[in-house]
Amino acid sequence: MNRKLIIYIIILTTIALIGLVGIQLYWIKNAIVLKESTFKRSVNEAVSNTIYKLAEIEKANIYKRQMNYYKQGSIIFEELNPSSKQIISDSLSGNAQGQNGITSSRHTDTLTQKQIDALNKGFAGIMQHSLQSNLFDGLFDLGLYRPVEKRINEIILDSLLSFEFLKKGINTKYEYGVFCPVRNLLVFQKTGNFLKELIEKSFVFYLFPDDTHLNPNYLILYFPNERSFLLTQMWGMLLISVVLIITIILSFFYTIYTIIRQKKLSEMKNDFINNMTHEFKTPVSTISLACEALADKGLKKSETLYENYINIIIEENNRLGNMAEKILQSAILEKDHVTLKFEKIDIHDILTDVIKNINMQVEIKDGVINTDFNASSSVLNTDKVHLSNVFINLIDNANKYSPKKPDISILTENVKGGIIVYIKDQGLGICKVDQKKIFDKLYRVHTGDIHDIKGFGLGLSYVKIIIEELGGSICLESELGQGTTFRVFLPIGND
Repeated sequence: MNRKLIIYIIILTTIALIGLVGIQLYWIKNAIVLKESTFKRSVNEAVSNTIYKLAEIEKANIYKRQMNYYKQGSIIFEELNPSSKQIISDSLSGNAQGQNGITSSRHTDTLTQKQIDALNKGFAGIMQHSLQSNLFDGLFDLGLYRPVEKRINEIILDSLLSFEFLKKGINTKYEYGVFCPVRNLLVFQKTGNFLKELIEKSFVFYLFPDDTHLNPNYLILYFPNERSFLLTQMWGMLLISVVLIITIILSFFYTIYTIIRQKKLSEMKNDFINNMTHEFKTPVSTISLACEALADKGLKKSETLYENYINIIIEENNRLGNMAEKILQSAILEKDHVTLKFEKIDIHDILTDVIKNINMQVEIKDGVINTDFNASSSVLNTDKVHLSNVFINLIDNANKYSPKKPDISILTENVKGGIIVYIKDQGLGICKVDQKKIFDKLYRVHTGDIHDIKGFGLGLSYVKIIIEELGGSICLESELGQGTTFRVFLPIGND
């Protein structure tokens, strides 16, 4: 897959991802707006029912008081009529006695029937006027002109609101207040803790909407946890949306990571194949030429010539074997496929044998291997073959990346729980970027010419896996032009 195609795929996938996430967020926003509208409608309906019930309660109270005034008026009239009748009766009795011989004047203490009716009518008018005045005063005191705090029972208001909110499924905390604009005063509040919010962020409703000819009073409401309540109502939908968005984003990044990783792996494999072809081609060509020379009947052959050609064939054959071994090592780079055979062995003996085998290659470049075995406790329970291959790879790398007279030092020392082996060189060094990838499979540090330093990029990956399987660890310190030091820790007594 070429670079341009990968870029196009990334761009298209990014656009698609942004579109999907944008649609999802737009849908969530609309769902929240719809939920807010539903909430507001439910609040309006609940408060409207509450205000209606408050008005009905006030009407019932007015009617009850009216009935009380009418009852009081009827009692007064019943008490008034007998009294007036008694007065008239007494007057008439007095007139009769005067006619029976008691000396009296006809013009004094004598009431005619007409006078009695007039007197009765006068008393009735006075009492009717008094009752009307009292009734009007009672209605004025009880009804529309009373202060709002006397028209509403705060406990009843709170109970009605709670009941209506529960009917509408609004089971969240609320704060209310009654505001009188004429006095510019919050007459009362539920708790008094949200004065600013009640003024700035509240729902506002007319109290007693039938009072059209008066200055209105207002019922104001505020829900402190409105946002969290709405989100709680939508938590299932929001959770699914968030999970989908996260899944899409993670899938996108994983896809891009996989594409880039596959591209790099493909490049490394091509690099590996090219290196392997070149590495195998050289010894095969050398062996082929030596065999042709030995088989040429026209060429005079001496024992020295035979010996030289045979040595060439042996060396190149050994070289082919070593390269084949490195390639076979790649088959066990996965930890699950590593089989180790543990035995008690002195790590100094392993290092000594490895140095003998590789010293010739170092001496060819006029190099030297220095040793300083300071570890007093050096017997490990380890796998001899794999640990030998580990040190062969590390010392071979030190030799290859030291272009001029390799100067390699191998040191050991004991630390708590184990032994540390240092392998130092004075070679090219490794930059910080390459240090992070140096143990990756098939990764090779580029030095310009791909065939300048031979190898397949398998050695250090194999080294790291084997050391970790043995219970140890490996790290390095390096600077460009200053050489590299590998630090290998191996535990003593590993089972």
